Amino acid sequence: MVQSNGRSTRGTFFPIVEVFGFPHDSAAPAAAKAWSEDEKACPFAGGLCEKEKQYHLGYCSVAYAASWDKGEQKTYAVCDHRLDGPPVNWAVTDYFGTDNVTVVSEVTATIAPKRNIDYVAFSDDPSAPDGTRIIAIETQSIDLRGGGVGPALEAWKKGDTANWRAYFTAEAKHKKRKHDKVDYGVNTGNVYKRLATQVAEKGEYLKQINVPLYVVMQDSILKQLRSRVDFTPVEDDEPWDITFAGFEYTGDLDSEGKLSLSLVESTRTTLSNYIEAFTSSSEGGDLRSDFVAKARKKAPSSQQGLFTI
Repeated sequence: MVQSNGRSTRGTFFPIVEVFGFPHDSAAPAAAKAWSEDEKACPFAGGLCEKEKQYHLGYCSVAYAASWDKGEQKTYAVCDHRLDGPPVNWAVTDYFGTDNVTVVSEVTATIAPKRNIDYVAFSDDPSAPDGTRIIAIETQSIDLRGGGVGPALEAWKKGDTANWRAYFTAEAKHKKRKHDKVDYGVNTGNVYKRLATQVAEKGEYLKQINVPLYVVMQDSILKQLRSRVDFTPVEDDEPWDITFAGFEYTGDLDSEGKLSLSLVESTRTTLSNYIEAFTSSSEGGDLRSDFVAKARKKAPSSQQGLFTI
């Protein structure tokens, strides 16, 4: 969390919000089952938690105040599977209504380049191309940057969250050149660098094969995406290629004890509108002179230090 005076308060609160799909301090029976050594399960995607399998890090979300949060600590999903379940189901229902639909995950659309689609939903429809109505669904979270919250997770695993800060100290001591601090954040730059680019790239491919794309994410991330890619929306009854859906944590628990995500907004656009916004600058004005000025500002004050290639 960052207070209004700019001073970071990371290190004063437990940074992990959810582990294996449940609040880290949950007393729900479903949480105990998911957390057991035999399970370590993801209740959203089903089966073993992928992050646990690959990295032994089974947390779903963290508490953080990004630069755009104006000092308010929020919960950020840092695993794409956290948007599985109700958010994906919303996309399916939005497009198919009450039709009988099949949903499959991790569809490898192309090999070179390798292009995976998180979810594909389809139904039989003799009037549709190939007799199939079909959509693609991408779930987009945000990555961590800087340090990590592994020591906090270790404290949680040992039932010692009250002393979680000491686990960062122990890690710093073990890694002799590591500073003893809680240093993590959400990778705000990736909202544009990774997420926006991925939507453009997959959107182009899906447009070619006439498959609508749903992009499901936290609403705070959607707002930041739109601040960088200010695409023109279209009405629901107009032709569209991409539907963005923004969900947010409500603080409420569902019947199993998981934190609920609720739809905040959805908006549709065409691929051409998105690409136009994606490849245009939102700065306006004399962009060349501004760019030149920034380059000159980086130059040394004297000729010393200059180099030629």
